[in-house]
Amino acid sequence: MEHSSTTLRTKFGEFKFHCFSWGAHEEDNLLVLENGNFLGHPLVRVQSACYSAEIFRSLDCDCHAQLAKSQQLIAEKGGYLIYMLCDGRGAGLLNKLRGMELGETEGLDTSDAYQKLGIPQDPRDYERVCTVIKYFDLKHILLLTNNPRKVSAIERGGILVDRQPLEIGSTPESRPYLATKSKKMGHLLSEFED
Repeated sequence: MEHSSTTLRTKFGEFKFHCFSWGAHEEDNLLVLENGNFLGHPLVRVQSACYSAEIFRSLDCDCHAQLAKSQQLIAEKGGYLIYMLCDGRGAGLLNKLRGMELGETEGLDTSDAYQKLGIPQDPRDYERVCTVIKYFDLKHILLLTNNPRKVSAIERGGILVDRQPLEIGSTPESRPYLATKSKKMGHLLSEFED
């Protein structure tokens, strides 16, 4: 693993900006924004890329809003934003677009579209995330997430985790996607609890 860091000034404040690299390809990198000014256990957000929302501002999901809210909270309270360059929940951008097209043409939600394509719903691996968390010598974190699978994966890496919800209210455009995450993928979203 190689590592480099610098300072990054953002609209939320100044962060130490890290790149951890495991290979020659961009997707082999993890990016980290660090604000080391925290008391007690740090906030940590592990976010996967969502180019459609984060670059092109798609309205169909909450990914951009989660990223912005996480960055704001970490700027205010201290902690780490760990960014994985793996779109489509780790299935890749091409497969994500294929799934989105099945939603358009066949009315499938993201879960059923991935199933039809023979892709696991969430193939992400958090081993490198755990390596980065340990690099910062963090043993107990407050994880900003609604995904119990993410909590379990980081706990399996030997890190104590307290989950902090990161719920973004649905919009008419994002409601179907968030409902699927809640009902079919086990994400803890109070808006969709029965």
